[in-house]
Amino acid sequence: MNPFSLLNRRVRGFLVVELVATTVLTLLVLTVYLAKTGAGDKRDDIDRVEQQIETETAQIRLLRAEVASEERPERLEALAGQYLGLQPVTAKHEIDPEALADIAQMGKAAQVAGKAPVKVAQAVSTTGQAAVTPTSTVPAPPRAPSLQSAAYIVASAPVQVGASKGQR
Repeated sequence: MNPFSLLNRRVRGFLVVELVATTVLTLLVLTVYLAKTGAGDKRDDIDRVEQQIETETAQIRLLRAEVASEERPERLEALAGQYLGLQPVTAKHEIDPEALADIAQMGKAAQVAGKAPVKVAQAVSTTGQAAVTPTSTVPAPPRAPSLQSAAYIVASAPVQVGASKGQR
């Protein structure tokens, strides 16, 4: 029996080869339709995500501008003065980094000698030397002098409350 003779057979008036070709063509059309529909859905999803990205990018730019506005030094200085009573550091209370070692040594010498606790009355005098005055109101640092101790000594200096920018 010839294997191709099956294709020449008729089923209800149609050749088997015609029925097979029609079925294959129908399946092919259905597959292409489903693929294009799925691709369209994916494209819609991509468009929606791109729109979200644009919206979020605009929101990020807006928030960055707001942060820059909120962090302005003039605004922070005004709020610190208004709500916390803080004022800018005057030149009288500033010190050069080189003088920190001298202040730490003076604090250590006063602590070792058992003298009264040390406080910096004026960080740097007109001659450039650190001025140290004994006082009984500020305790000496509890541990060996370090940068933290020197900062403690400097920070405990008297502060003028209500000083304005013009008095610097």
